[in-house]
Amino acid sequence: MAGIEERQSAEGEAPSWIKQVAMLTGVLAAISGYLTVRSATLTNDAIYMSDRAILAQTQSSDAWAEYQADSIKARVVETAILTAPNSPNLDALNKDAKELRNRQPALRKTATEKAAERDEHLKDGGKRLAERDQLVYAGFAAQVGIALASVAALVRSRTVFYAGIGAGAVGVALMVYAFALHLQLTP
Repeated sequence: MAGIEERQSAEGEAPSWIKQVAMLTGVLAAISGYLTVRSATLTNDAIYMSDRAILAQTQSSDAWAEYQADSIKARVVETAILTAPNSPNLDALNKDAKELRNRQPALRKTATEKAAERDEHLKDGGKRLAERDQLVYAGFAAQVGIALASVAALVRSRTVFYAGIGAGAVGVALMVYAFALHLQLTP
């Protein structure tokens, strides 16, 4: 015990701002932890949106393929009608051609709606990734603030401590900007 007391008196009393280092690092560590969790959530959301976009694209492609198949079938039936106008199956052929052509508007509508849904999912996923990117930068700035504050305590440099505070402030500002993106308060 005497060794510790002697060392403290030899080194002198710690400056008062050293006590604030622990507070700063604690606050920045909590912010950094939150940013990490929120970034992971946004990444998962973006992946989900991407999956939804792929599903919508597949459904759109299927509807377009069915539309095209019905168009080809209808054209084959119409050609059969033209080549054999006196066929005993003429009524059935006309009915088939009409049914195939009547299905096409609904298929076209489904295909275009699913393509629009795909675009919306891609847009939403992109927004989530943009917010996530800002949160990653904010987390990095908070980590830099923690590192600088720790170094400041070790070397007892108030200037480095202020740099740590500045880095932490940048992290908080980026976090606020990311939330503004989330709330669509920014363009």
